Amino acid sequence: MNIRHAIALSMAVGVGALHPAGAQTVRPAPIAIHSVSVDLPVSHTSFPPGPGSELTGKCLICHSAGMVLKQPALTQEEWTAEITKMRKVYGAPIDDSDVAPLSAYFTKVSADQQGK
Repeated sequence: MNIRHAIALSMAVGVGALHPAGAQTVRPAPIAIHSVSVDLPVSHTSFPPGPGSELTGKCLICHSAGMVLKQPALTQEEWTAEITKMRKVYGAPIDDSDVAPLSAYFTKVSADQQGK
């Protein structure tokens, strides 16, 4: 392949000019950034007071209180697993020291709602 064919090929595939030594310079594809508007449903439900309720504000970053309170009754181990998933998978800003009191709070609240 002579240099004329190499230049034509690089232009056809959208690659930048050839380096004099024959190495291609690849330019990243342009990034399109746009904003999106999302209307979330209004929730008038709040978390009931109790030990650990002061930590629930961190949950409200992504969830309404109503959505959390509609979950089935879970054991504390299950709530701990859910909170850990929110932290590790979704990056919820919940400190290590908040996991136990938050899971205890949700365990009690969900048990109270289920009449257990």
